[in-house]
Amino acid sequence: MFRDILRKAEPFFYLAPLVGIFCVFLYFPMIRTIVMSLSLVNSMGVIISFSGLENYIDLLTDTRTFWPSLLLTFRFALMVVPSQIFVGVLLGLLAENRAKKSSPLRVIYALPMAVSSAVAAVIWVSLFSPATGLINYFFRIQFNWLGNGNLALVMIAVTTVWLTMGTNFLYSYSGLQGVPGELYESASIEGANYLQTIWHITLPSISPTLFFLLVINTIGAFQTFTLVNVMTGGGPGVSTRVLAYTIYREAFINNRWGYACAQSMVFLVILLTISLIQFRFERKGVHYQ
Repeated sequence: MFRDILRKAEPFFYLAPLVGIFCVFLYFPMIRTIVMSLSLVNSMGVIISFSGLENYIDLLTDTRTFWPSLLLTFRFALMVVPSQIFVGVLLGLLAENRAKKSSPLRVIYALPMAVSSAVAAVIWVSLFSPATGLINYFFRIQFNWLGNGNLALVMIAVTTVWLTMGTNFLYSYSGLQGVPGELYESASIEGANYLQTIWHITLPSISPTLFFLLVINTIGAFQTFTLVNVMTGGGPGVSTRVLAYTIYREAFINNRWGYACAQSMVFLVILLTISLIQFRFERKGVHYQ
């Protein structure tokens, strides 16, 4: 009897460490965030009293911080996500079309994967430096790229595309390897040129991979924080203060913990909504073989 109970309970013993980790680092912080978003919290992060939806009302009527940051985040995502997917697919095609020499290319294209966000930010800050940066040296100019309110967000977008280049390349290249060669042979017999083959055969065949890249790159773009924090600190002015960085400032600089938690919960709902919309249109644009 006791042995039967142990045998049935054995799988739960194996799952216990994982469940414990999830509870400590995922479920408890999530519940804590929800509670704090509905509470009045002092500067030390201690809950004083229940405040209901007051933080959410303040958030929805905040036209100076929240809404500009949210719109800026959408703008950043629209700049970054298509570029990330395009670069990944382009590099995958370049590597695939050079079968005999593809190994060195794969290594070169995947190298940014070995670089952390903080290190990448420092590298590109050096490249964009108005005094000693290689970009200004190459163009023989002296321009403060990160100090320009109109270009700072673009420079962060360029850094983001470079940083995620390796991951997008590997997924794209793996998807391209799964395209049946018979389809290319049929297209060649029909007289299709290279661009027609890419548009009508390659892209539809790797549409599941493209959809996956769309989802993960969109989530990653909305969660951008490290590059903004290291490269510009949200500046110049508020020109690069995306929502993730705004939440950080409200919590750790302004000590508005309840308000920051409310922003986090709204941010979560926005990401879930975007993901659901993407999955809603999956059936129309994604073709599984």
